[in-house]
Amino acid sequence: MKIYVSKELLEIKMQLMEKGYEIIEEDSESVCDAIICNLKMGGLKNLNMMKNIKSEGTLIIDSGKKTVEELENIISNKVYNGLF
Repeated sequence: MKIYVSKELLEIKMQLMEKGYEIIEEDSESVCDAIICNLKMGGLKNLNMMKNIKSEGTLIIDSGKKTVEELENIISNKVYNGLF
């Protein structure tokens, strides 16, 4: 699974890499399955990721105060649970 993680979320990025996820860079030509960013802080507005979006849908996840385990659950199930 290929995931883009916003630059300011370095801790999350490192933890996901340790768990075996492939983390892509913003300037990558790879298509990603999920984008993790802080939407409340304008996490998408400065990203140039249109070439990385899958035609059948790339999951955009607001990092908020979620733990890596919560993010993994969202990624694997491709849904948000109202408890997060």
